[in-house]
Amino acid sequence: MGTGIETLSPAHRVRQLAADLLATPVGRELVTRFRATRLDLLILLGLTVLAAVPRLVLLTDIPPGFHGDEAWTGIDARRVLDEGWIGPYVISALGQPAGPLYFAAPIVGLLGDSVFSVRLSMALLAIVTVPVAYLTFRVMFGRTLGTFAAILLALGLWHLHFSRIGFMVISWPLMELVTLLFLFLGIKTRRWLFFGLAGLAFGAGIYTYNAYPIFALPFGVFIVWLALRYRGRDLMRYGGQVTLMAGLAIFAALPMILYATEPGRDLLIHHRGVSLLETEEWESGGLVDKGQLVFERTSDFFTSAFWDGRTDGADGSGEEAMVDRVTVVLLILGTAMFLRRWRQPAAVAVLLMVILLPAASIFSINAMFRRTLGIVPFLAVLAAAPLAFWWDQAKTFKLPWRNASYAAIAIVVALIGYLNLSFYFNEFPDTENTRFTFVEELADASQYLSDLPGDPYVYFYSGRWSFNYETRRYLASNREGEDRSEEHGTFSLEPDRGGDVVYVFLAPYLEQADEVERRFPGGTRFDSVEGDGRVLFRAYFLPDAGRFVTNDRTPNDAATPGPSTTPTIRPTVTAEAGIDERDVIRVQDLAAIRDALEEYREANGSYPDSGGAIQSLCVFPDLDIGCALRDVLDPLPQDPLGEPAINGYWYVSTGSEYIVYARRESGLVPECAEHPDHLGAIDSLLCVQGP
Repeated sequence: MGTGIETLSPAHRVRQLAADLLATPVGRELVTRFRATRLDLLILLGLTVLAAVPRLVLLTDIPPGFHGDEAWTGIDARRVLDEGWIGPYVISALGQPAGPLYFAAPIVGLLGDSVFSVRLSMALLAIVTVPVAYLTFRVMFGRTLGTFAAILLALGLWHLHFSRIGFMVISWPLMELVTLLFLFLGIKTRRWLFFGLAGLAFGAGIYTYNAYPIFALPFGVFIVWLALRYRGRDLMRYGGQVTLMAGLAIFAALPMILYATEPGRDLLIHHRGVSLLETEEWESGGLVDKGQLVFERTSDFFTSAFWDGRTDGADGSGEEAMVDRVTVVLLILGTAMFLRRWRQPAAVAVLLMVILLPAASIFSINAMFRRTLGIVPFLAVLAAAPLAFWWDQAKTFKLPWRNASYAAIAIVVALIGYLNLSFYFNEFPDTENTRFTFVEELADASQYLSDLPGDPYVYFYSGRWSFNYETRRYLASNREGEDRSEEHGTFSLEPDRGGDVVYVFLAPYLEQADEVERRFPGGTRFDSVEGDGRVLFRAYFLPDAGRFVTNDRTPNDAATPGPSTTPTIRPTVTAEAGIDERDVIRVQDLAAIRDALEEYREANGSYPDSGGAIQSLCVFPDLDIGCALRDVLDPLPQDPLGEPAINGYWYVSTGSEYIVYARRESGLVPECAEHPDHLGAIDSLLCVQGP
């Protein structure tokens, strides 16, 4: 009886044919590719989990509070949900690209207006960045180096910190990596498709963050360097592919280009406000002085990032060096290894990124670590180089030494993870700078207001924040209220309306809660107290406040002062018939500012010079030249609506002349003839100018 294949059952025949196919060269190649793909998928899965855990655990608690710029992300995401297309750029947070908002919007829409929804949207972009880093560096350098680079990126403090706050800057490294992934796939396969995709990714990166254009510097230098390696037909082909890439980059960036070229648009106003080149120190200095400034800024950046740290109140970074000591040692070794590969395109690309991307921080005056976030993936791959080399060499060792090497590498990686995660989750949340930067008290109070039942009106008392600050506007958008603090409104404890009201007291007004509870009984007291006994805020919910409303102020009320503060230089005014009282205040404020400007010029020979750029008068002390007026007028007046970053006042000067702008709300106060496009969101303006 025969034993040929035709005598086998159908199932056995299929298995036999499959075995025969796999025995062929093509079959063996398929098996190899499948195993490699399966391994890559397992690595990608593991890296995603490694990135996700430290970026999602305790996401609403660390950092404690909710930064105003995070709140802007939520407010603008809500705009996307309400309006659809809001353009490629938004003027919130001093102006920023809008790309990540369109990603955040559906998450905010699904989960509601909360700390979690905003931070989750940016954390997801950060998590995706880690496996994309693996894919990019795998294409550039191979699987081992790609794996270690992604691991170090996932565990590094620099990327972790910005992964857990709702700042849109976290999208920047992702687009860099996607661009390089497609570019190197194009270089290796010579396929036009990948060059085109690299161009689209490069152009789309403009929608991530204001500092993203600095990426064009090393990217462009690398493209030129690569061109010098080609000859003849190869050069012509490469030239065509680069032309395609450039054309598609322009196509992807076209909405931003069109926006920037509209009459009156000034996308560089944010840049000029933070640029070292716009400072008086730079403009007045000679060549040697400028060189000294650059040297000092360079030294500050590298010392702060890699050794001592430098506290940054803009985003809470820098409590300690952004790169741990172990990684610094690996970076030194990795840089030496990459320098030896100076002829290899992938090594050259990474070295150019590390050398040139710090210019974004060196030539600006604050937010040092945020403006150089794009460097982080390339630092990770440099630090990973000695670990990958050691791992590959260990494969050739005899068994005891091989296992010992693997264990030693694991210990190094675990130590890096411990140093960064231990600091971030144990020490960082309790620092004074962290709590100050992320406005913990206001975030906690806003959440309390949001959760209150009914529709109580809010009397808000805070020395630092206005009721209209972004954190409250996002987290408790369902509440109406007014400022009752000396700093942002008119102090009074007396209710002036019927219905339910809630008093909210933050420092330095905390003790006023006792007085309100004593004078207006029948309410509910709430104190938010930390485990260490620190009071974040106090609130007093008073139902049916109208029963306490009187037409006359009692002597007791008159004797109840707010906290001791320097009085605002603003006379008491009475609105004339038909003229809004706030505009009367503004006119008097502008007159006081005008007098202060003239006094300043007499003392200094010129007005504070903003270089012709419009700035808030003195909202950001490190940026606003108008703060110089505090030498002759302190405190400077603030708009009666509060929240000066939104409502004014604004100042522009060339040193020899000036204009000060304010919001105009009434029709009987003369309107300013000038209306800068930068203030286009405000319907009407008041102004004074001189000389």
